[in-house]
Amino acid sequence: MALSDALRRGLDRILGDAFSSLFLYGAVAFPRPERWRIDFDFHVLLHEPLDDTGRRGVEALYSELAQLSELGADLDGYFVLLADASRSEPPQHQLDSRVRDEAWALHRAHIHAGRYFVVSGIDPRAVVPEPTWPELEAGLRAEMHFVETHPDATAFGILNSARVLYSFEIRDVVLSKYQAGTWALESMPPVWHDGVRAAMRWYERAPRVGDERTLNECAAPFVAYVSRLLPLR
Repeated sequence: MALSDALRRGLDRILGDAFSSLFLYGAVAFPRPERWRIDFDFHVLLHEPLDDTGRRGVEALYSELAQLSELGADLDGYFVLLADASRSEPPQHQLDSRVRDEAWALHRAHIHAGRYFVVSGIDPRAVVPEPTWPELEAGLRAEMHFVETHPDATAFGILNSARVLYSFEIRDVVLSKYQAGTWALESMPPVWHDGVRAAMRWYERAPRVGDERTLNECAAPFVAYVSRLLPLR
């Protein structure tokens, strides 16, 4: 992938010896329809903390990559110290010390299930600990909280909340939004099917007339319905 190669080259130039690993995960690691929308999800592992010069360099690199493609304008990455990656606690994001990877347990589960690609550097599977189910539950609840606090992302909200519910149902978090949507159409009440189908068409870049209205009308009630079905906190 041209974007991952450009990111790797830029990180090599900016980080030098501080660079340890770049790996991708998320939708790129799952089967999906050809035109399915994906985020560019990645982690960068570092031998040492980023300083202000490094942060400015990465920010400039992001601006460059945003000119390459639509995907380059939607980078979703965490920069994490290698030492922090070896622990279970959500690691601090080196680009912004106020942010931690609250989905760290979920990301570790994907790594140990083989749903990732190493672009350059060490294999994270040799570093990150396998998550426990209580840690995964906490990660799923953090995902649900993110959905609830971003109501404008309607298609995302429908499919990601379905993924959270599906994960609780089968006690397995290594799932894609496409898998979750397919499961929802097979297993959830028909009243929700129009909203799920509209969300899947949005991700497939094949919307129909009326889908936007369907998503706007369905998303909040669907998310509330899923929230009520989740195990008590």
